[in-house]
Amino acid sequence: MDVALPLLGATNAWITPPVVISVAALIFTLASFWWIQVRRGRLRVETGPVFSGFITSNKIVFDVPLVFHNPAPASLVVADIKLRLSGGGDENSPDHKALPKRMFWIAFHDSVYPESDKHRQFAMPFAVEGRKSVERVIEFQWDNPETQLEDGPYTATVEVLVLPQRWRRRRWRATCTYSLRTDLWSGARARLIPRTNDPEFYEAIKEIGG
Repeated sequence: MDVALPLLGATNAWITPPVVISVAALIFTLASFWWIQVRRGRLRVETGPVFSGFITSNKIVFDVPLVFHNPAPASLVVADIKLRLSGGGDENSPDHKALPKRMFWIAFHDSVYPESDKHRQFAMPFAVEGRKSVERVIEFQWDNPETQLEDGPYTATVEVLVLPQRWRRRRWRATCTYSLRTDLWSGARARLIPRTNDPEFYEAIKEIGG
């Protein structure tokens, strides 16, 4: 059999096995380059069971540890972050009118329990390089809250504005959802101290502390 003979008859005489193999190799090379070097993925965001925060009549502050992971090769930029709170309470609760609420990103810290002598950096965009992760303790604030968040648990959703986006759109994306257990706050609600979202850990600490 002559490998140079056309595959689809005389009307498509140029479509020979060598041509098909060459075109397939070119497509494979371009696709591999895009997948390995150029492809943009979706940013993944995770949090843990511990954060810090306080609640007063004038302000609510949460310092939430977040890990931003970029699984694709192309770098991404985290332009802005918000924490959306929903749920909690019934129609007679202050939560009914106050929620859902988006808390704004104000700053970030080096640890969950910020120390007074440590540098506090105000919110600014940051890059997450391809196939790498970035850790940030993000500070969210809510000024003059209409609720004291006493009827938890609540649903907390981390919403992120990631750039670049297709067609120059600025679309927020929900990246991480977890339970915010303010109902586990046994005291010192007005102090910025570490808190837990894990009921089992909370019960274990209560047993130890009496």
